[in-house]
Amino acid sequence: MTGCKPISIPLEQNVKLSADERDLVEDTTMYRRILGRLIYMTITRPDLSYAVGVVSQFMQTPWKPHLDGVRCILRYIKHTLQCGIFYEAKSQLQVHGYTDVDWAGNVLDRRSINGFMFSFGNGVVSWSSKKQPIVALSNTKAEYIGAAIAACEVVWLQKLLSDLG
Repeated sequence: MTGCKPISIPLEQNVKLSADERDLVEDTTMYRRILGRLIYMTITRPDLSYAVGVVSQFMQTPWKPHLDGVRCILRYIKHTLQCGIFYEAKSQLQVHGYTDVDWAGNVLDRRSINGFMFSFGNGVVSWSSKKQPIVALSNTKAEYIGAAIAACEVVWLQKLLSDLG
């Protein structure tokens, strides 16, 4: 993939991958190995969390469209090699948070995908993108569940910051 054309987004918008595809990936070990490395990269690259989470759902039986999704992520990484998290010493030490929900975004089980991100100063300190524990029957309910999950993270961050002084 070193000679590939870089792209500016890790996955196509509104991509819906499913387990009912046609062509099985020939080398599933290679697929799992690449995904393991991508999961490790999400520690320092929160922009990859959602896309890696989507394609990692198919580690058991990966199909060709899932491998194409992994290739898109690799092309995005090539485009954003210079990106990372930078903690500036002179930034204001305030916590800012953002949350969003993709209502019934998973085509397999119709569970919503919740995501949040919290920054302290100019650097990101906490982020998550994962399926909600229950199926929400409306967008409003999914947003409330997402807000509650993010609120739990805020309480934890406040406790951590107060312990650190």
